[in-house]
Amino acid sequence: MYYEQNLTQTEIGRRLNTSRSTVSRLLQEARDTGIVQITINYTWERDAHLEAQLMSASNLRDVRVLKSFNHPPEDVMQGMGQLAARYLNRIVDDNMVVGVSYGRSIAHTVQQVPPTPREGVTVVQIIGALGSNNPLIEGVDLTRALAAKYTASYRYLPTPLIVEDARIRDLLANEPSVQDVLTLGRQSNIALLGIGALGADTSGLIWMNYLNRNELGRLQSSGAVGHMCAEFFDESGNILDVDLNRRSISIRLETLRQIDTVIAVAGTENKARAILGALTGNYIDVLITDDKAAIGILTLSR
Repeated sequence: MYYEQNLTQTEIGRRLNTSRSTVSRLLQEARDTGIVQITINYTWERDAHLEAQLMSASNLRDVRVLKSFNHPPEDVMQGMGQLAARYLNRIVDDNMVVGVSYGRSIAHTVQQVPPTPREGVTVVQIIGALGSNNPLIEGVDLTRALAAKYTASYRYLPTPLIVEDARIRDLLANEPSVQDVLTLGRQSNIALLGIGALGADTSGLIWMNYLNRNELGRLQSSGAVGHMCAEFFDESGNILDVDLNRRSISIRLETLRQIDTVIAVAGTENKARAILGALTGNYIDVLITDDKAAIGILTLSR
């Protein structure tokens, strides 16, 4: 009544034969429990100057740089998701295969893709399941959600993100049901991914089930700066010969170079080194980022 019919709290109280204070309490309870969620849609702007600089300093086909205006990180991520959703929706066409990864930046992107029916589109999960406590960032859920936006079919990758050892990883990857999905994922026309940075402050959420401080330290000692497709790479984009990479299940990082359009959505200055490594490795065609990350990338590249 309040949000959809625009009735006042007093009018609702009369209809329900209760007090205005009770109506107010129920409305607040609805927000606290998540029944009602309020989103502020900022008027996001792009930084054309930084976009031109990044295009000149890299092999990117296209770039979008969000002006962050010192908004909170979660709001900035929503803004990048809005830019990414617009870009994705512009290039998705009939009979395409769209590969989807995981993470908060991809979740914000998928949420803001407008319902746009397409013919013959297939959305495929290109990385194993995280097993996180937040289904909103899981590849399985994001695959299904994006498919719903395009009234598309979808394929899940029925494996965990990381397994116990390389032998198990190879056995699983060769299972027909898994192999079929991985093969389809490698044939994607578009791949939508995030870029993970290596650090307790940036990687903890995604990798909390797989990395302890000692393993994090070993990765840093090996030169790791970031990860995509669950594989860690150094600042030159080289895939590292580390145990964790041999135990992860995905379409594999080097496959990204063979996909027509790889869109990476990643921002904040903490990820600048990881993004630069991914750019140097030529894993990305289109970058959606924010001004703080862009400045950091350009500074590091000099």
